[in-house]
Amino acid sequence: MVLTRDRLAADLRRLGVQSGDLLMIHSSLRSLGHVVGGAPTVVDALLEILGPTGTLVGPSFNYETALDPTFVFDPLNTPSDMGAIADEIRRRAGNHRSRHLTHSLSAIGPQAETIVTAGGPTAWAADDPLGTIFKLSGRFLLLGVTYQTFTACHVLEVAFRLHHRKLDTLRRRLRQPNGRLVTIQNTVYLRDVNYPGYDFNRLGQDMEDAGITAVAPVGNAIARLVPAQPMRGFATPRVKRDPDYLLQQGSEVTPLTRGVILTLPDGVLSVVDPEATFQPSRL
Repeated sequence: MVLTRDRLAADLRRLGVQSGDLLMIHSSLRSLGHVVGGAPTVVDALLEILGPTGTLVGPSFNYETALDPTFVFDPLNTPSDMGAIADEIRRRAGNHRSRHLTHSLSAIGPQAETIVTAGGPTAWAADDPLGTIFKLSGRFLLLGVTYQTFTACHVLEVAFRLHHRKLDTLRRRLRQPNGRLVTIQNTVYLRDVNYPGYDFNRLGQDMEDAGITAVAPVGNAIARLVPAQPMRGFATPRVKRDPDYLLQQGSEVTPLTRGVILTLPDGVLSVVDPEATFQPSRL
């Protein structure tokens, strides 16, 4: 499958992405098929739809590389560990990036600075950048990935004060715009020793069954558009009834009824046709 910017934009509009949206994306470029121009084309299509009043947010996370004690966080130059589309958002002129060692966000648009400067040393509290997307009634786009990659669910874990997370402190060096290195200290949420793993697919599938999440193909990817406030409202009574609602109950997470789940060494994709995922060797 070969995708152009116009085809991507048409599919995204059909899914429900609109001008003026505040939209955070989790994505897999390869899930889409062959995109002419790669990740820049995907970001171009998204920014075209959102327009000058919309804001695009990407996960510029470094939760693996930040484990290295020698890690230096340079917000201007440290790549995102979350794939080509996320890093393309980080690289764009005019982007703003939050200052969290493991879970920074990059944003483009009129609400970008408000989002990335929100909160304090944590990443998932209600007043932090990710929590601010809820406050501003944003939406989340899962493009070719499952709910297991859906970091916004961690905001719910913290908000509901679930017992399987504990606070810790991470200290590393931060490179300031003038090149000077300073120490930065962030709060991180570690998993309890008995943590069974999370099953965010359970919440996601229940939201799909309830008609809260829009689901449609974008190229070869199965895309899911999740509104932040209805998501919180939907999850709240369920977690109150069952504090383990977001946790894995057995050896497998909840299967999703839309799309084919493709498990690869570097991630889990949600696609229309596994054979249509992009593989450079096929060109």
